[in-house]
Amino acid sequence: MTRMIGWPALLIAVVGALHVASGCDHAERADRDRPRDTVCPDCNVLLISMDTLRADHVGAYGYERPTTPTIDALAARGVVFENAISQSSWTRPAHMSMFTGLYPAEHGFIALVNRGRLADDVPTLASTLGDHGYTTAAFTGGVNVSPAFGFDRGFDLYRTNGRLYRNSMEELGWWLEQNRDEKLFVFFHGYDPHTPYHSDPIAREAMGLTGAPPGKGFRRACEKGKPGPRLRRYVDEYDAAIRRGDRYVEKLLARMDELGLLEHTLIVFTSDHGEEFLEHGRCFHLSSLYREVLHVPLIIAGAGIDEPRRIAELVPASVGIGPTILQLVGIADHQLPGPSLAPAVRGAPLGLGPVQSETSRHGDTGRGDGHVRSLTTADAKLVHFVTKDEAVWFDLAGDPLESTPLTDAAELARLQALLDRWLLEHPRQPVTVGAVAAEKREIDRQLKALGYVD
Repeated sequence: MTRMIGWPALLIAVVGALHVASGCDHAERADRDRPRDTVCPDCNVLLISMDTLRADHVGAYGYERPTTPTIDALAARGVVFENAISQSSWTRPAHMSMFTGLYPAEHGFIALVNRGRLADDVPTLASTLGDHGYTTAAFTGGVNVSPAFGFDRGFDLYRTNGRLYRNSMEELGWWLEQNRDEKLFVFFHGYDPHTPYHSDPIAREAMGLTGAPPGKGFRRACEKGKPGPRLRRYVDEYDAAIRRGDRYVEKLLARMDELGLLEHTLIVFTSDHGEEFLEHGRCFHLSSLYREVLHVPLIIAGAGIDEPRRIAELVPASVGIGPTILQLVGIADHQLPGPSLAPAVRGAPLGLGPVQSETSRHGDTGRGDGHVRSLTTADAKLVHFVTKDEAVWFDLAGDPLESTPLTDAAELARLQALLDRWLLEHPRQPVTVGAVAAEKREIDRQLKALGYVD
């Protein structure tokens, strides 16, 4: 006997079927609306920046010392950009490029003397993610990523807990636990490998270091180009500080795993710039644009990254991070103008062309090298000392470490023409407003602690 279905049950069944069909149609439309290279729709996003980390001191980039076991493990199962170039050689402009997708030439945070603040109408990575339902938080070392410059734009919570990763760990762990059911964007930043270098007994033991650190006098000697035999010990301290930072990255990932967050989190690991150890007659960073301060690690791993890859193409690290993250999590309608590196995650070529970088320690005052610009191509690099009106170039095919500056007029003219065209295509944007006097005084105090000002 065939059982008859009463109309209420039939109605429920039909409505249910229509609801399922409608839901499927909605899901299909949502999928169609997502960027092509979406790998993890609506995933949590963890952006980790370890300040002052040059790529060639990372194991995944060929370094022989055990500085970065946690980062190396991420790289082994992620996408490694082998030739990622920062848009500046110091913290503020590089991170502003990460957050806005604008080059320093566009956003204007170039010189150390600039105390401006990002204008309120400039879209950022955090504000865009917030507009798409993300709960956003930053745990940073402050100073050159201080809210005084507008870095807090779009964040629900922005903490400057102290220079080191460890200063943020307790609060960050608590915040993750309290917000574990939300869709999260976390920016985690620390100055662990920044002068004055901060290692600890655990990191020093892991690096096989004995004896006392070289002391504060070394910095002055190194700045004068006369560090003597202490240079090796200073590099040792830098490496130990990296190892310390790596340990706190490990602690963060372990905490996220404990909370069940890690399996649905896209992880981007990078740095803002590197560090010099007299490769070009200088120590530290900010004043120059040579490879040791511009070549940074860039690794994308975690949820949605199913196939490890190593990308050899030249890419702009700082301006590319924001658009790449947005594309990978499925956000197409954004206003960050930088290039997306997301196609490389599936192995597609990018073909982005030359990479521009810029810095200025003292502005155009004539002190030091003044305002400096560089343009890097696949096989050559121009360094233009704007204040001095001088330029050199490097043949990267035969001189990848940029050891021998060349002055061949024809090649200089070709590269300068490329840079001039690039500058025309990337005009300065009016994106800064003035900071208040109290903020300026506090920033100056913190910059002095980091050795930027006397």
